[in-house]
Amino acid sequence: MATAMNERPDQNRRTSGEPRATGSFKVNIDQRDLMTGSVEPPDRRNRRQEPYGEPPASARAYLTEEERKQEKKAHRKRNRIKARKNKRIFAFMWLCMVLLTAFTLASYLISGSNDFFAVGRNEGTTQVEIPESGMDIDALAEILAKSGAIDKPEFFSLYCKVKKEEPKYFVPGVHHVETNLDYEDLINTLQTRQDTHGDEVSVTIPEGYNALEIAQLLEEKNVCTGQEFLDALNNKDFSNYEVIAAMNSEGRYYKLEGYLFPDTYNFYEGEELESVIGKMINNFQNRISSQTWNMGEERGMTKDQVVILASIIQAEAADTSDMFNVSSVLHNRLDFGAEYDIYRLECDSTMHYPYRNAGAIPESGALPNAGYSTYELDGLPPGPICNPGAEAILAAVRPNESSYLYFCHADDGTAYYATNSWEHEENLYAAGLMD
Repeated sequence: MATAMNERPDQNRRTSGEPRATGSFKVNIDQRDLMTGSVEPPDRRNRRQEPYGEPPASARAYLTEEERKQEKKAHRKRNRIKARKNKRIFAFMWLCMVLLTAFTLASYLISGSNDFFAVGRNEGTTQVEIPESGMDIDALAEILAKSGAIDKPEFFSLYCKVKKEEPKYFVPGVHHVETNLDYEDLINTLQTRQDTHGDEVSVTIPEGYNALEIAQLLEEKNVCTGQEFLDALNNKDFSNYEVIAAMNSEGRYYKLEGYLFPDTYNFYEGEELESVIGKMINNFQNRISSQTWNMGEERGMTKDQVVILASIIQAEAADTSDMFNVSSVLHNRLDFGAEYDIYRLECDSTMHYPYRNAGAIPESGALPNAGYSTYELDGLPPGPICNPGAEAILAAVRPNESSYLYFCHADDGTAYYATNSWEHEENLYAAGLMD
């Protein structure tokens, strides 16, 4: 038996070369997955996307206590880094806001300070009318701003309130003040009763009046003599006004012709000529907008050229609506008239300057050789031939679009336009200007 027992084969042992026993192994693959090729392990398809930088939830479940502590420590570190970045961004944005606010406030205060000391304000004379009653300091500041005496009414109002200046201290009536006065001098001027020299007179200057006609009108109103006015136009210095400083005065008969804005003015008998003329120029600057000048610049025209052309439009047009067609003709002649052998504007209104027409020339006077006739010179004359209104100046920079090169008017003001010489000749017959 012993031998039998010793010889019993070991069932758990296999000899060399004996094949390995294999068990039963099965892979379950869905038929649809085989067809589409989308075979992925089930855990991969259903796995939730974990946040970047953190172990997956399945891995965290098997972390030791020490590993969990390390993970929390790393998470807190990441949060501190993010917080520092957010703080820097917030601090930068806050600094930008503070600097922008400070810059805006500084600019505002600087502009107010400049106005207080009259820095950068145009020099000249303006008229300020203070009402008898019903005015507070804020209303006075607005009156001064509209007249051009100040630029910042809110600063003037604040200054008066700080100084406890009350409306009752300001003298009612018309004041003629310099536009370059600081606040203190301006207040003193408005609180002082001015010497009016004589009675106040109202003078209405119609659009298109020339210097000679304005001089005669002022003399009739006893403001000054006509000759004194004309002498002042050429001999007094008004270069402190921007539009006058920018113009080319060479070859002009009356230097300030064109800038004596047509309007109704209140003057005093015997008023200083600098004040009289200054009011007209100041009114011109205030009434013509920067948009109008910008349109002229877009056409390659200086302000002076705009005024010269506007004066011809004012003198030639039958009415306001006609101005824009007349302007179109003149622009076309200047821009492409040479293509049709047209080199001159040939406007009758320029022939007899400084007089309006031949009938205005005194019998005892000889026609001066002013050199303004557009029948004799190419392009524009050396200066305006009259003082245009705002509409004529606008027409000079915004003409109607047309191909007209000729125009004429009948005695009743009917306007005729033509694109060529034979059409123009027919219009002359129709207007009764040719037999």
